Amino acid sequence: MDKVSRSSKIIFAFGGLGKDAMFAMSTIMFFYFVNLIGISAAFIGIMFMVVRIWDAVNDPVMGGIVSNTHTRMGKFRPWILIGSGLNAIILVFVFLNPNLAPDSIRMLVYVTVFYTLWGMTYTLMDIPFWSMIPALSQSQRERENITVLTRFFTSIGFFIISAAYLDLAKFLGGGETTRHQITGLFWLSLIVSVVFFLSELLLVLKVRERVVPKSQEKITIRKMFSLIRKNDQLSVVMIVVLIANFVLYITSNMAIFFITYDIGNQGLFFIFIGLGGVLQVVGALCFPLIRGFLKRKQIFNASIALQIIGFVLLFTNAFVLDNVVALVFALGALVFFGQGLQMVLQTVLLSDTVEYGEYKLGERTEGLAFAVQTFIVKLAMGLSLGVTGIGLDLFGFVAEVDDMPQPQAQATLYAMRVMMFVLPVIGLLLSLYIFNKKHTLDERRYADIVEILKGRGTYDQEAFEL
Repeated sequence: MDKVSRSSKIIFAFGGLGKDAMFAMSTIMFFYFVNLIGISAAFIGIMFMVVRIWDAVNDPVMGGIVSNTHTRMGKFRPWILIGSGLNAIILVFVFLNPNLAPDSIRMLVYVTVFYTLWGMTYTLMDIPFWSMIPALSQSQRERENITVLTRFFTSIGFFIISAAYLDLAKFLGGGETTRHQITGLFWLSLIVSVVFFLSELLLVLKVRERVVPKSQEKITIRKMFSLIRKNDQLSVVMIVVLIANFVLYITSNMAIFFITYDIGNQGLFFIFIGLGGVLQVVGALCFPLIRGFLKRKQIFNASIALQIIGFVLLFTNAFVLDNVVALVFALGALVFFGQGLQMVLQTVLLSDTVEYGEYKLGERTEGLAFAVQTFIVKLAMGLSLGVTGIGLDLFGFVAEVDDMPQPQAQATLYAMRVMMFVLPVIGLLLSLYIFNKKHTLDERRYADIVEILKGRGTYDQEAFEL
């Protein structure tokens, strides 16, 4: 009754591959603007943080728009199509170097405008993309299967770009100089934009919503924020995911600097991030197996514990053993595997808050629930980029000169280690406490809520038919 066809699952998941390849391009923008274009790290860090926070604040508004959308194509697919088309075009302009002086007003305005537009257009498709999962099935297991497959594909898309962008930039640009890498990243942005749009177009044409609530009154902006505030389980998941993503992005932002300047071998970056991508995929794929004998809360606690152990031992390796490379990879594996489990969990936990909110508040708002995910991902990225940019500038980071990495002061290297290993541990301990203290929507309670909603006659009959 609630089973989704295999082809729909695969096509939806493939849309995730293109989507996160696009998102990965945003994670290398800091490196592109600072190391290649030569703009101040402090300016880029602060600008990224402000723009991300501004963009994040707009996400609930977009979620409300999605929840109020009623077309022949459904709620979600029109926005996925529009957003992916616009976002693909904007990405090309982000990496189209206008050849202006790095710290000139015109260059700073250009970078700020197109970075802002990139974030806003990405929102147009990202919120409806994730919001479709609760509309595909009400079965927890089916949602978990869809989420695991989608996270598998998103991890592939993300890590193909984030691990290989340096080598791809040199290959596509025809050389290793800064000028060649700038050219190469422009061509990479063009390729990613095409793959991204085509993957979303296939999703729009082939995947349809199946859980269709009966018509409800339009949700105003004021009511929208009230619904988010009153859905206590959504708020709990929101805080936990914010902290988890802050940890993830601090690690990914600092990895290139840590490996290049502290370990002293930039060539290891591709291997390290590639290993991370593989282990995150393995973690995601192991979720259904682990789910067979552990409850969700137990899996969450295990995923956090693995990351904390990994970060503590990485910190010890850095300060006591002076970065034994083999240990960096082995201990990083613990962190990446835990993150893979956690990424699946955060999506399925958010999916469950849709029915919980409908049960408690009388409104079904998938768009709002997953606007929260996009909001917190962007907020976490903005905060992490701000911390990275300000931290590097504050502790005297010296950017490349004539395509050559420069020696860094010992204090700068120590600061990198603290940002890479200590801040994540603090965040993870906090998320562990909040989740175990406040999250109450377990498997049994969710099943009871779904039965109550079916008894109310909330959905059109075709919502439960293949």
